[in-house]
Amino acid sequence: MDLAYADGISGYFEFPTDNARRLLPPHLEPVELHHGSSILSVTVFDIPSSLAGAHRSVAMSVMVVPYVKGGADEWLPKGAAYPYLCGTTSFMPRQLASTMLHLPHWNENLKIDLQREGKSITAKIAAGNDPVADLTISEYEWEETEYVYQTFMKDNSGAYRSEIKVKAEISEHEEETGKLVLHDHPFNSGLMIADVYDVPFREIWTRKAVQTLGPLVTLTNP
Repeated sequence: MDLAYADGISGYFEFPTDNARRLLPPHLEPVELHHGSSILSVTVFDIPSSLAGAHRSVAMSVMVVPYVKGGADEWLPKGAAYPYLCGTTSFMPRQLASTMLHLPHWNENLKIDLQREGKSITAKIAAGNDPVADLTISEYEWEETEYVYQTFMKDNSGAYRSEIKVKAEISEHEEETGKLVLHDHPFNSGLMIADVYDVPFREIWTRKAVQTLGPLVTLTNP
């Protein structure tokens, strides 16, 4: 299944491993930058057209250790994520992602505004009139790329893994020019907000992108 999006912006933030483990199922291991510090990923997608209609979405994820088979013909995953909470601006994409991809979702429509200023882009996320989060990243050098990353999912039906291939223009850097503001809102109840470092150590901006979702693999002994 292919999904095209105009822009995808992501920031990687340090937060306590104790917090990461509370968000993860037991069979997944968080990636640590150093002892006691794991990685929170906040990603926003702008999707102008899809089977579920135009929409924007946000994914709150913990970066985890990928599953590597090691075959000569296999792409090594660029990384792996466990989205512990997602949100969308409309019902249909939320319904499809929940039922088909087993992704946990905020059950109300969000507002996601994208504002550009110079080389920076800011996603302002709100639930009704209540602010949820503001994510700012900046662009660096652009290049065309293809890569694979893994997503792990778990709900009442079981645990799953999927590989996602991305073809896009990408700007990726560690210049620490971005910013994350998490507001005191139930959407962020899984996080100890004061313990999340608000400057991303890595900023990723993809544009003119197509991502291809591989088949879901059921994990029999999660």
